[in-house]
Amino acid sequence: MIRIKETAIESLLIIEGLKFKDNRGSLIKPFSQLFFPENHTINLNFKEVWFTQSHKDVIRAMHLQMGPNACEKLVSVIQGAVLDVVLDIRKTSKTYGQWFETELTEDESRALYIPRGCAHGYKVLRENTLTLYMATDVNVPQYDVGIRWDSFGYDWKTDKPVISQRDIELPSFGEFENNPLNR
Repeated sequence: MIRIKETAIESLLIIEGLKFKDNRGSLIKPFSQLFFPENHTINLNFKEVWFTQSHKDVIRAMHLQMGPNACEKLVSVIQGAVLDVVLDIRKTSKTYGQWFETELTEDESRALYIPRGCAHGYKVLRENTLTLYMATDVNVPQYDVGIRWDSFGYDWKTDKPVISQRDIELPSFGEFENNPLNR
C-alpha cells in the first residue's frame, strides 16, 4: 500500500510502499500516477529520467535546476542505499535555509518528491548504489546550479568524502543567496 508523508519542508514528500514481494521475489515500482490522489497539487509530468551509479562515500550535492527550466524531481534508490539531503532555498518559504535528511534504500523502496527551489544531494552508504531520478523538465546546463556541499551546516558524517571537482567549486550557501537566478 502506497503512503505519502509530508515532511517539515513544505511540498517535500516521502512516498513509501514502492516494493511488493511474493514467493518469486520482489517488484519495485518507483512511480505510478495512481500513487498520487487527485488532491495532491504536484507536477507528475516527468520529461527526463536518469540513473547514477556511485561508490560508497561519494557525496553528490547540492544540485537543482532554476530559472525557466526549474523542475521537481522524484528520486529513489534501485540498488544500495543513500543518506539523502534536501535544502530549502526558496526565499519565500517558511523553511528557507532548513535541510531535511532521510535514508533511501533498496530494502525500503521509498522515494522523495522534491519541489522546485530545493537543492538535493546525498551520501552513498553502499558500494555500487543505483539512484533513479525523474524530472519534470529536461536538463539545461546553464540553469543547472548548486551549492557547495559543506556550506549550509549539515554534517555529512564522513572523514573522506569522494566529491567531484564541479561540486567542490560550487558557491557556498551564502554566496548562492545572491545568485541572480535565486530571486
